[in-house]
Amino acid sequence: MRKAWKELAKRGDQLTYDAEQVGEAASHALASDFKNEVSAPLISALKDVFTGRDNSLGLREIALQQLEDAKALAAGSVFGMNAVAWSIELVHEGRQGKEALYEAVGLAAKERGFANTRSVEEHYLRKSNQRRADGVAARLQTAISGLSESKLGSMLVDPQPAAPRGPRKKRDVNDGVPL
Repeated sequence: MRKAWKELAKRGDQLTYDAEQVGEAASHALASDFKNEVSAPLISALKDVFTGRDNSLGLREIALQQLEDAKALAAGSVFGMNAVAWSIELVHEGRQGKEALYEAVGLAAKERGFANTRSVEEHYLRKSNQRRADGVAARLQTAISGLSESKLGSMLVDPQPAAPRGPRKKRDVNDGVPL
């Protein structure tokens, strides 16, 4: 497991972390995977498709052909291939524009999150018991389900430079669990 996923698993396992803190760690873990797996040329190609570059009329056939061409840029990345697949799905539905791009990337991220949740659950099942594994999986799935696809996609595609690095740790006695 990558470091961000270990932190998420820890927060999912320990009930001292509330749902918001687990969701924050989930966003960070998905952003880490996106950064490590999805290439800048693929992001650029997806942006071009959804902003209508070389397709000023917004024709569905041209957009679908551009997405087929983008598959080569996603080769070797399951996350990237899922983003292209969700993009194709949204274009088939007639959705284009920046919001559709964010939603496609957000849906691919949530798909990645659910797949990794199963891995975390298997890890806890091997190391502990069924009840604990089910509890961790349920908390992670709830956190990932609660993330907005559009906001998640926006955060991944157009990251803000001033965003904090990783989930914030509680350091003060007053920073404890909210009552």
